[in-house]
Amino acid sequence: MVAWAPRKKSTIAGAALAAMMIGIVVNALALQHGRRLALAPVPAVVAAVKPKVAVVAPVVRLPAVAEEAPTPEPRPAATTLALARAPKSDDAIADFLRTQAPDKRRLTLAAQEALARLGFSVRATGTLDSRTRGALLEFEKSRHMAASTEISAKLVRALKAAAR
Repeated sequence: MVAWAPRKKSTIAGAALAAMMIGIVVNALALQHGRRLALAPVPAVVAAVKPKVAVVAPVVRLPAVAEEAPTPEPRPAATTLALARAPKSDDAIADFLRTQAPDKRRLTLAAQEALARLGFSVRATGTLDSRTRGALLEFEKSRHMAASTEISAKLVRALKAAAR
């Protein structure tokens, strides 16, 4: 019986380790709610972070010719391209949120202003934060509306009508 003891201990330890790993995976995939870390970079964020390099056409000057040569057609003036502005901060997520679709920002801002007039404690910033989400869910629940995670024009119309 003594000879089997080390093998039993390693089997129990391996089973315990496997159970813990399965528990971590189940917790991460099924029990955690909210946004998950994106594994692949978003193309809009990557494009916003990489500065674009301007290409300038070289200007070629021809030497003066003593003979009468045909007049060359005028070339368009060399123009310099404006360099793309670099992001204002090193926070790519904040830069992405600043450049989100203006219609969505306008709807979010209108919803926040209506919620504030209704007495909810939200600030009109134009970004959908946790306070705004909570107030929207509470408003939708009080009006017996279907709870949604997106701000739509229909929801903003209902908020404005209630805030009058």
